[in-house]
Amino acid sequence: MFAPWWQYARKHYLDLTGSETPTKTTLYYDPILDVHHRLPVRAALFSCFYSSAQVPDDARRLFDAASASAGLTADPLQRLRDVRGPAIALALSREWMISDLEARLSRAIDAQFEPTWDHERGEFTWGLGLGEEHPRGQYNAFLATAEAASPGAWTRLSAAPLEACPQVVGVDFPNVALSRALWVNGVLHLRLDVHRPDPARLTTFRILDAEPGRAWSVVGAERSMIERDVSALVVTTPMRSGDLRIEPLAV
Repeated sequence: MFAPWWQYARKHYLDLTGSETPTKTTLYYDPILDVHHRLPVRAALFSCFYSSAQVPDDARRLFDAASASAGLTADPLQRLRDVRGPAIALALSREWMISDLEARLSRAIDAQFEPTWDHERGEFTWGLGLGEEHPRGQYNAFLATAEAASPGAWTRLSAAPLEACPQVVGVDFPNVALSRALWVNGVLHLRLDVHRPDPARLTTFRILDAEPGRAWSVVGAERSMIERDVSALVVTTPMRSGDLRIEPLAV
């Protein structure tokens, strides 16, 4: 379904036919009223993000044109005029390893978008100069995506369904957060970030769907323990930041 639609869209909406650099993009089309709202190609940064994993060659052409149109390729980079466009451009420059653009965008975003640690709440957000009580959600979501991006990650995530694996649930967030949760060769590697460390206290979380009937151990912090209830593994560990490994015991 996507392939024939994309061939129509790249011609009628995205200005991608022929070898010329795209100059326009469609923001909105109403087939009933026959209203076709066209904008300069810089508005296509959103299209680049969503299409990059499926049609990377077209998305890269569109991205290069949109970034130039938005003034993001200038050196030095002038004041950023919006939030979402630069955030998407940063995520895709990391996806495609466009190092010079990534460096310029990263410096400008750090200088202009108010990256802020709220140590009382244990949160990192961007204030964006808006002076609002709560950080703007959609803008922060795009910036967090860019912050977490790494080369090829968006494409890998979109290429196939996620492999089924046991899931960590019941973490005492925001008192405890997991900055890493990764299965490697059957071993679960976790990194706990605790808001207010207190090794005298314990925190608990659960691991669903770990191999039933198999024994497991937890490695990495004194007084950590693991046991199985009816439906999950239950991990208890001190309220301290650090690494844990959940390992299956040999049968």
